[in-house]
Amino acid sequence: MENWNMDLSTYTPPLGLTVISWVSIGVAVLASLWLTFDIVYRRGWRSMMAVMIPVYIINALYLWPITVWTYIKYGRPELPSKKIEDGAEESEEDPLLHSNHRMDHSEGNTGGEPRCGGSETVTDPRSGHHGHSMGHGGGVHQHPHGMSANQPTFATITIATCHCGAGCVLGDIIGEWLIYRSGATIGGSMLYAAFIVDFVLALAFGIVFQYFSIAPMAGDYGWKTILRSAKADFLSLTFFEIGLFGWMAIFDLWIFDQKLGMNTMTYWFMMQIGMFFGHWTGFPINWLLINKGIKEACA
Repeated sequence: MENWNMDLSTYTPPLGLTVISWVSIGVAVLASLWLTFDIVYRRGWRSMMAVMIPVYIINALYLWPITVWTYIKYGRPELPSKKIEDGAEESEEDPLLHSNHRMDHSEGNTGGEPRCGGSETVTDPRSGHHGHSMGHGGGVHQHPHGMSANQPTFATITIATCHCGAGCVLGDIIGEWLIYRSGATIGGSMLYAAFIVDFVLALAFGIVFQYFSIAPMAGDYGWKTILRSAKADFLSLTFFEIGLFGWMAIFDLWIFDQKLGMNTMTYWFMMQIGMFFGHWTGFPINWLLINKGIKEACA
């Protein structure tokens, strides 16, 4: 990958690996496009936490089977009602439904708890209790501390890890192109330069994703939440990059002997594999961060 002088950029990976790379990247792109279409078609911005829209779309580029499954099962918004499709005023809707629908965006002690996925937080009119989740099956589930009651821990932690993953994907794509175009090296190796640039950019993007995940649910948009987001993302991103950077070193230094250029689809297939590994090295720390209350459990 790194030491990509012009003579090395002409290296051609094996045909079979090239075909697999195109198929893998192609399927991931199609999954990302389908998620984009489905969210737009279902007017996802009406019920989903805003940050989850790019998180789902971006994570499909490397973790598409799990991302699509999680979205369909726990984050997919309901189809818009006929009134909404016809452009009817929301004031024509039942006042209780209107109130429940809007509670996704409430803050602080207003009685609602924003949700990161398509399920809505509602008020149970029979008991007057707040903070209940209406699942896809229509039942009311109470939220225990830290985790959502209407989904398994696996889904909750997966989505928390995907916030970090989205920042990593953006940071790595931009960082790799910057290194490739500038030819920057550290100790004569572009690999080490890429580690630093990718990490810094991924951290910056990751903090943004964490902030817009934590702030709406905590009801705090100030410096306290920025610092909390930075703390959460630094830890989760570091563990994510352990998997990604470890694989980058393996495929660059040992498998391809620094001959694989970033201008090949195989290179991005290798990065896709690395991000998959990164998701799982980041999974345990996200479980810990949620249990310690540093990150919000959302899905």
